[in-house]
Amino acid sequence: MKGKGYFMRERRLTVLVILCAAVAATLLISSQFLSAQNGKGKEGKGGDRDTPPPFYNPYPPGILPADLDFEIARVLREVDFIEAEALAQLRALPPPTLTNQPPILAHTGQRLNVLLGKVMNFDKNISPFNDRACAFCHMPYVGFSGPIPSVNLTMVAYPGSFQFRAGKRTAQRYTYSPSFPVLNFNQTQEAFFGGNFWDSRATGYKLGSPDEEQAQGPPVDTQEHALPDTACISFRLQTAVYKPFFIEVWGDAIDTIKFPHNTEEICETPGGAKVFGTNTMPIKLSPAERSIANDVYDHWAQSLDQYETSPDVSAFSSKFDAFLGDPATFPLSADEMAGYNLFKGKANCNSCHLDGRSTAPTPPPPQGIPGMPSIIRTSQISSALPRIHLASASEIWDWELSCEAVPALGQARMTIGHNLRQVRTAKCRRPRRAMSLWCRHSAPPQRPPGLTSRRSSSTTATLRA
Repeated sequence: MKGKGYFMRERRLTVLVILCAAVAATLLISSQFLSAQNGKGKEGKGGDRDTPPPFYNPYPPGILPADLDFEIARVLREVDFIEAEALAQLRALPPPTLTNQPPILAHTGQRLNVLLGKVMNFDKNISPFNDRACAFCHMPYVGFSGPIPSVNLTMVAYPGSFQFRAGKRTAQRYTYSPSFPVLNFNQTQEAFFGGNFWDSRATGYKLGSPDEEQAQGPPVDTQEHALPDTACISFRLQTAVYKPFFIEVWGDAIDTIKFPHNTEEICETPGGAKVFGTNTMPIKLSPAERSIANDVYDHWAQSLDQYETSPDVSAFSSKFDAFLGDPATFPLSADEMAGYNLFKGKANCNSCHLDGRSTAPTPPPPQGIPGMPSIIRTSQISSALPRIHLASASEIWDWELSCEAVPALGQARMTIGHNLRQVRTAKCRRPRRAMSLWCRHSAPPQRPPGLTSRRSSSTTATLRA
């Protein structure tokens, strides 16, 4: 027979099992609640729960850093923290005063729009898998650019919502990007000015602001946020916790859009998926609703631009800003002034990196070295704009040339023996034909008198800046 002690032990075991089950259930419910707060595990209108994207890694070994998963998780935690900060700032802001004719939001209205842009910039839900905010590639502590050191040293472009599908270029900085004018050709200087993105494809022709149009690119870029339809922004904003602030600034037209029942299924499918074919507007809306969704997309970009324009991002607080404002009170050191003179003088840097104060001079004689063909040095910014500036090949020894490295360049470097490595950090749009011309000479040219195979140490820091 079983004794009394046996039944006591059995009773304790039963109580312990029940207690453990209760604790496990509590933890499960809590984790689901927190996931719902963060936009994860959200059920679509069809009742289907979001599933993580399949693993995507077509890259050769060594491209994806070993710490990538850990670093992505770190940055996402930081994004969540700043989003919560922006929400707290919005809620603490006194409401603006609606006044005047035409109506304006007086007093705190501008700050309201800035903070609205900030909270949207750090919202991960603006992506199919609720895992990528705009700020993921543009964090404040690295000048609003890419925040993962190992990515910067390897793959360079940042993985988008569909991990690990990555973009084509490194992330540009937000700072001062709103100051770029609409893309235009200056007849006097015979050069193009303005636009955003490395190739200035965000012209600003529609909204009057390249920065606003730049903001509209990543959400539907298949290698970044990867939303399949611009109307997905309106759809996600309809359930955003900050929607009342969006309506306060831009009105409540967003609530008049009646999205079809399969919208969540569409918006959680990355753009470029086979199911969409060539359809860039898979969400079926009436013409009036599509017009409203387009307006919302414009307003979303305009608020992001307001955030990037604000001192929160573009502070104009550097020593160089102070020098330009009052050189007598904030002078540059001798080395700094030498670097600035080189920047706007012989180095020709400001032919591409415009300082608004001067224009680069024509390169001084000699205009090239006999037997050495000219190569393309470009301030060219778009394949649709075929104007290309030429520079003498002698410039390679004079200063760091802004040209992209190609295999032929490596061959030329080994053959000629000059310091061509400085060219390897190039950003030329059309270097291949130039480099093939470079390697077409029959015999290596002689080194120019007085030039060595290394740059002088006095110019290296300036040229890298």
